[in-house]
Amino acid sequence: MVTGRMGRAGKGSLGCMTTLVAFGAIVYFGLPVAQIYIHQYQFADEMRTATVLAPNLTDVVIRRRLQDKADELALPPEAVKNLKIRRSGGSDRRITIDSEYEETVHLPGFVYTFHFTPHADQPL
Repeated sequence: MVTGRMGRAGKGSLGCMTTLVAFGAIVYFGLPVAQIYIHQYQFADEMRTATVLAPNLTDVVIRRRLQDKADELALPPEAVKNLKIRRSGGSDRRITIDSEYEETVHLPGFVYTFHFTPHADQPL
């Protein structure tokens, strides 16, 4: 049996409203930032996939695939412009793919620029 003051059953309190407002603010401010990080991870994952497939692909094909992915994710043009694909020869044959770009988040009362340097490296 639950006992309590009469007339309070089912009524919310200010604490509940404060929690909901705080949760809403976290979602409102957090989603744009999370989206930027998810896009960066997807681009880096495409770079890792390209390094795995590199023995069968030319650098031109790799660059085109990464450009298509950057366009799909709406990354800034610098992501492709700063793309570097290097193959090393000799006994330690490797392919390395690097990029560098910045994304800026504009929220009410808050502007922050994130700097990303995705990297992928794989033996050939």
